[in-house]
Amino acid sequence: MCYRSAALTALVLATSSALIGSSAGAAPAAPTSTGIDVNCEGIGADTVTLTGDLARGGTAEIERGPLTVVGRPGFTGEDASGHQVDVAPTGDGALCTADEETTASAIAKVLPATQAAKAPSSGRVTGQLTFTVEVDTSAAVAPQAAAQGDTMTTAAALPFESELRSYLNSRPGAVGVAVRRPGTGKSWTYTKVSSRNVTASIVKVQIMSAVMMKAQSEGRALSSWEKSKISPMIRNSDNDATTALFNHIGGRRAIDSTADRLGMTSTVADPYNHWGLTSTTAADQARLMEHYARPSSVLSATNRMYGLSLMRQINSSQDWGVTAGPPAGKVALKNGWLPRTDGWHVNSIGWVNAGYPDYTIAVLTHDNPGAMSTEVATIEGVSRIVWKNRAKLGGSTTPTPTTRGKRGDVDADGKADLMGMSATGRIYRMKGSGTDFGAKKVVKSGFSDATWLGTAGDVNKDKRSDVLVRRGDGRLQLMLTTSSGALGTPKTIATGWGSYTDIAAGGDVDRNGKLDVLNRKVGGAVDHYEMSDSGSLKRIRTMGKPAVYYQNIMLVADVNGDGRDDLRGVAAGGRMRTWTSTGTAWKQASATSTGWSAYRTVLSPGDINVSSSKQDDIVAVWPSGRGRMHYGTKGGGQGTSYRNISEGLGSLTYVW
Repeated sequence: MCYRSAALTALVLATSSALIGSSAGAAPAAPTSTGIDVNCEGIGADTVTLTGDLARGGTAEIERGPLTVVGRPGFTGEDASGHQVDVAPTGDGALCTADEETTASAIAKVLPATQAAKAPSSGRVTGQLTFTVEVDTSAAVAPQAAAQGDTMTTAAALPFESELRSYLNSRPGAVGVAVRRPGTGKSWTYTKVSSRNVTASIVKVQIMSAVMMKAQSEGRALSSWEKSKISPMIRNSDNDATTALFNHIGGRRAIDSTADRLGMTSTVADPYNHWGLTSTTAADQARLMEHYARPSSVLSATNRMYGLSLMRQINSSQDWGVTAGPPAGKVALKNGWLPRTDGWHVNSIGWVNAGYPDYTIAVLTHDNPGAMSTEVATIEGVSRIVWKNRAKLGGSTTPTPTTRGKRGDVDADGKADLMGMSATGRIYRMKGSGTDFGAKKVVKSGFSDATWLGTAGDVNKDKRSDVLVRRGDGRLQLMLTTSSGALGTPKTIATGWGSYTDIAAGGDVDRNGKLDVLNRKVGGAVDHYEMSDSGSLKRIRTMGKPAVYYQNIMLVADVNGDGRDDLRGVAAGGRMRTWTSTGTAWKQASATSTGWSAYRTVLSPGDINVSSSKQDDIVAVWPSGRGRMHYGTKGGGQGTSYRNISEGLGSLTYVW
């Protein structure tokens, strides 16, 4: 039932008149009841039924489900003079606020006398009623899926379980911990008493995912209205925005359907339609975060990156939990907290991406009658233990090669493609077949001022190589490749790059799982920059002067098997050389080859023929526009055989 602003005033006056006007000995009129819609922090929407006059002993209750109104009601608003009127409701529990305003001639007409006396007002008041509700733990529904656990992969014991157990045995309450290595299928769990919990506000990540999936199924981007609600829901944990989106996606049915699609086999919506009382496990929440940490079959790359950007900009007052341990700014995060009859339920989920290995983590806590701060401290202790022991999560110290798509592979088929630009500023893509390249296809225009173009590598981990361009004014811009093969809107990631004689990108030279960008200064010095998954650029170090005589530089796939990508250079006189990266400097790797001055362009777009050596190949373009492909060999050299390729390169002024 929708509550209108005059409803409470009418209720107050009608009830008072009935009591005053009743004749001696006559029974008073039955008190009137009405419903008021409220939104409860960390829980969701419900309806409080008011019976009688609250100022004269009337009652307020929620008729169904696990919520019970406790204590005396409060009020927030202002009086006729414009002064703020704030009376906090009494009782322990979650705060619920009326959706719409009520107006009365005085605060004493709204609240019981003991409450009204806390906020003397000047005449008429306008504002919203507030209530405290208790959440009954015994009313929680244990879903059938609870016993199934993690059905997609078998969760193992954490390799540092004894340390974690010792720590948690010293802490109060129940705790569920889950850790996943994204993209590997490896997961670990630890449970003290129970891993199942109500979500509180961590469900907002699932709701955001459901909104994204709804937009994708309708063949559109997120609307401005959806974004206007998603941003405060994630960054500030705004409950009104959450309820609006929860209703937008279809309520509890959407929670259950998206849980199925996201592989959250033990997550079940609250039967009374409270989003914050969704039942879940730590394993499911760590799996949910993996959909943002790696390319997802149900979330587009654009939506994933948008969600990550919000989870990396959480309000500072809510930046706690699984951010403890890792460096600042390296965790995509969402927290949730809710008081219940068994104490505080506090949860924290996130993706820690601060070098190798990255991991998703969920820590769910409850059954602690103490302060919320106690549960927060427990979560942060767990987070520090996981961070300290992250190297024990298995695997080699070399990042998994399938973490990103292959360098130069624009259409995610595993073969490097060729790209080029015409004199008019049109960018073309030529699909690689493994032995040749297809016809030119326009993917972007408007770059006649470009002074350098090249692959960025797979920045957003959607298996498609993205593109960097330097504009005439020195701006370095990033364009993400879309699922259709087009290039997205250019995003400026650096300025002042006009003086560099060449740029190389698309590889990882220090084996930390991040893509790198190199620039060559006049004189041959090479600077190393690191690119985040969202495209931001940070200078790391100077890496010496390997390319003093080599004006044209390019990054190539690891040539010596140490997990670091390496550097290839071509001098004006036609010599070619390869250097291997030590992570901080360069070592010469191969003898020079000569004769490359006969070509107008020499480039290494990637592994064209998908050879067993997994080496980047070389494409050389004659002045006439004819192309020739030389196969790369281990150690950074090239084979003696070659293959003539497409004749259609003559119209392109730039090829990469």
